[in-house]
Amino acid sequence: MNKPILSIILTAAYEPKTIGKAIRNLILTSKAFLKNDFELITVIPDQDTIDAARNIVKNEFRKVNWINIIDPHKGKPNALNMAFKIAKGQYLLLSDGDVHVSKDCLPAMFDHFKDKKVGAVTGRPVSADPREKYWGYLSHLLADGAHHKRMVTMTKNPQGHSLKFVSQKPNFFVLSGYLSLIRNLKFNIPNDCLVDDAYLSYIIHNKGYYLTYEPNAKVYVKYPATLKDWFDQKARSVGGYMQLWDYGVVSQNTKVRNFYKELEYFWFPLKYAKNIKELIWSLTLYFLRAYLWLRILIEQKILKKDFYKTWVRIESTK
Repeated sequence: MNKPILSIILTAAYEPKTIGKAIRNLILTSKAFLKNDFELITVIPDQDTIDAARNIVKNEFRKVNWINIIDPHKGKPNALNMAFKIAKGQYLLLSDGDVHVSKDCLPAMFDHFKDKKVGAVTGRPVSADPREKYWGYLSHLLADGAHHKRMVTMTKNPQGHSLKFVSQKPNFFVLSGYLSLIRNLKFNIPNDCLVDDAYLSYIIHNKGYYLTYEPNAKVYVKYPATLKDWFDQKARSVGGYMQLWDYGVVSQNTKVRNFYKELEYFWFPLKYAKNIKELIWSLTLYFLRAYLWLRILIEQKILKKDFYKTWVRIESTK
């Protein structure tokens, strides 16, 4: 096999029911666009998920160069670092074992790299949960809010009246860990990092590359379905962003997430609602986010709590 142009890196843990579809869609979009110029690298700790991955590859894609690394349970950053060390591709496609991508996502993402200054392209997370239920509605609202933010800050010609409220500066936003295509720049993520996708975003940006957004590259995600899981996930993602300041990768000119940045979107939940029920659900989000930021402030600034030690698996997303 020639040196692959693409290394697909898929991290998964205890996800035997979902990893098959995740692998199938990634391989199908890769084969349709790149023929056999790619490799699949999985990093998995448990035998059930490894067996499920092997069944898909061996039964449906025998000619695909598949490498599995046994994850030693040292966290996702360590799992990614292990894959980075052996990846031969010029580009890395990063995704997870509990999501699945649209089958035509890759050509649109690769098209951005015609610009040599582009270092990474992020796809569009889409909620796979029913909008008719409370947690499903919030997942759609937040995923579509992130889509709007990326359209404003990561594309060349954003349009719409919302630009009166939402700043385009710093013309930068973080990649989605659910689906990103990045140049292989020989990365190494700190093992205690809680937001590996944001860390990679800043490293690529700080090397002088642009990050872009491809809204047609969709990745379907199951989001938290309980209050506890919602808070645990958001505390990790939002609170973990503060951790990046300790690594020295964020500057005043590139900060994209804090309480005041969220206020730019005070209007979005109200506009997003299509009926009275959804409007009531939207109103509850203001209280949830306010409590989330208060919790993060108390745990990080007052209690000096180590977020890395409080990481928990979000079961309702599996």
